[in-house]
This record gives sequence, C-alpha cells and structure tokens, in this order.
Amino acid sequence: MPRRARTLLHDLVFLQLEHDPRGAALSRPPRRRRRPALLRSRFRTFLFLLLAVLACAIGHPAAAVPAVFGVLAGLLSGAVARRQGQRLALSFAVLDWLLLGCVLALAGGVHSWLLAAVPLLTAGQLGVSPHQDWPYLIAPSSLLVIVLAIADPTLGGNKVISVAVFLLLMAGGVAAASRVAPGRARRARPVRIDAVTGFHTAERLRKITALRIEVAHAEQQPLSLVYLQLQHFESSRGFLGARAGDALIKGVAQRLRGQLGPDDLAFRLGPDAFALVLPGRSLPQARALAATAAREVSGGLIAGRRQTLATGAAAFPAAGSVEELLSAARTAARRAAIDEQSAPQAARLAAAQ
Repeated sequence: MPRRARTLLHDLVFLQLEHDPRGAALSRPPRRRRRPALLRSRFRTFLFLLLAVLACAIGHPAAAVPAVFGVLAGLLSGAVARRQGQRLALSFAVLDWLLLGCVLALAGGVHSWLLAAVPLLTAGQLGVSPHQDWPYLIAPSSLLVIVLAIADPTLGGNKVISVAVFLLLMAGGVAAASRVAPGRARRARPVRIDAVTGFHTAERLRKITALRIEVAHAEQQPLSLVYLQLQHFESSRGFLGARAGDALIKGVAQRLRGQLGPDDLAFRLGPDAFALVLPGRSLPQARALAATAAREVSGGLIAGRRQTLATGAAAFPAAGSVEELLSAARTAARRAAIDEQSAPQAARLAAAQ
C-alpha cells in the first residue's frame, strides 16, 4: 500500500475512534441550562393532566377534580418560575404530593392503578433538580400517606405492606432520577481543535504523533517534529489585550499553515507554543522548514507588531517516542532562543573592542 494511502487510512481509523456524534457542537454556543422550577412546572402540568384522563377512564371521575387542580397549579407555577425563578418552587412541590394523595384516595386508595404515579412524580421532581434540593422534594411525600390514611385508616387492610409498597415505589423513582439528574457526574469531552488557530490541541499530540510514528516505522520512513516558541508574546498580549493577542496568534498560525504539506500536522501546545509533525521529512528538511517559517513570521508586522520565533527540530528514529521528539525539539528551540539573545550582546562587545 502506498505511504500516502496508508497514512490516510490510519488517520481515518483514529478519527473514527474519536468521533464526536455531535459533529460541529464545539463551534456552537453551549445550550443555556434550563431552570429546575420551570421544568418541574411543565412536568407537573403533564402528569396531572394524564391523571385526570386516566381517572375518568377507569371510572373515578371524582378523582379527576384534584388532578385538574394539579394542572392549574402546574400552569401557575410555570408563570411564577418565569418571573421569579425558584420562589415558591418547593411549595408547589409540596402541593404535588398533597394533590396526588387526594387523587389516589378518590380513585380507590392503595389498590388503585394510579399508584404508579408515585415513582413518576418522584423521578420527575428529582430528575431535573440539583441534589441539594432532593431532601426537600422527597420529605413532603409523607403527605400522600397521611391523606390515604385519613381516607382509609387500614391502608387497604395491611398498613405494613402498603407502606412498604409506597417506599419501594419511591425508591424506584429515586433510582430513575439518579441516572438523569443534572448533578450526576459526566465525563467532559476534550476539545480537539483550538478555536483561535484551527490547529489540533495539545491533548491530541501524543495520540496522533504516536500513530504517525508507527506508520513511519512500518514503512522505514523518516518523521520529524518542529517546536516553535513565539518570543515575547506575554508582554505583547499584556500591552495589546486579549482580543488583539488572539489576532496576533491567528496571524502567526496563518503563516505557519502556509509552510505545511498535505501530510503535515500542526498543534497548538500553549498560548505561545506550536508543534509541527512532518511525516516523510528528514531532520535537515524539518530544520529548513522551521527556518522558512521563522522568516515568514518575522518578515512583516502581525497585529501591528513584529514577531520572532525560536525553533527546534527532532527526528525519528533518532528520537524513538513522542516524548523524546518533543523534548529534543523544545530543547533545541530554547537553545536557539538563548543564542539569539546572546548574539547582539556579543556583537556589541566585539565592536567595543
């Protein structure tokens, strides 16, 4: 298989493993988090509307009356949530359990099929709420048992079994809510593309370069890594400001991109540091590219200022791993920066003599 085709195949496999089903979600602004009180109001309206319909369907129209009050409470709580946020949110949650107890008491008590609304109400209230609110949302559930006990002191003939069933239904609702609650820890997806430069981020350097090293080893081809450090960037950014600093970095990135071939890759390693991975290029070729890139960057003004790059290069197989390549290239760049700073001073001393 030709080297170019083999490299592209490996890249396709790597990108498939890292595929983000959200596509361009990184370029879209994050969704605004919805308010728990508003979400609970919408769920409240839907649940009690469903209970009103089911109560009529199973032959208990009287049970639909408190359910209708629940629908009205849902609409009212939605209006309050839009205007005043969390104000009265927990009071409406208490009203939910009281009204559900009335619905069940009028629909047959603990033997009613509508008892299935207990885990639904539990999951609906908790699932959209932060964990610190859960105790305040669960505690009012005792009102449901009190209402049922007032309507039927025996609780269907066996108080222990009835309470156990109620607690089991509550536990099911809590378990369901814990899987979708906003407080549940979620693994953050790493950002793959730097927003300012369009280069790969530092997190991808090791994975992608390791893959390219495997290809280079299998095909007995060279591979080089160039490290580039923008000089005096921190002082420039402090003088220009963050927005102009980003414009400066974007201008540097555009000039670096102009030196890249079709198989080459660019990474932003930090605010002022970049790495270029150059498959198929020897160390002398990488140094020549780095020198050309440095001349392109320093050859004109970028964001109104003249910039310079310190560059260093390393090559495989002399450096056998990603860490060795990066370390050797960074060391060479730092040595070049020191030599560049000491050269004017040496010239001034020679002139003085």
